[in-house]
Amino acid sequence: MKNPFRSIRIFSGETLGELKKATWPTWTELRDSTVVVLVAIAIMGVFIAVADFSLANVVNLFTGWAR
Repeated sequence: MKNPFRSIRIFSGETLGELKKATWPTWTELRDSTVVVLVAIAIMGVFIAVADFSLANVVNLFTGWAR
């Protein structure tokens, strides 16, 4: 039977080795990417709010005509 602790140690070592090979963003790149994501979220939120408000009013208009 295999020792589970040996498997965990091998996995951890390989994971750390791969993380050392990765290229990490600089603080400037990280900040700029964060700003882009926040702006995109704000734009998408405004779009969804306007679409929801508009569709709710259209549905209320049609259901008002049906009465």
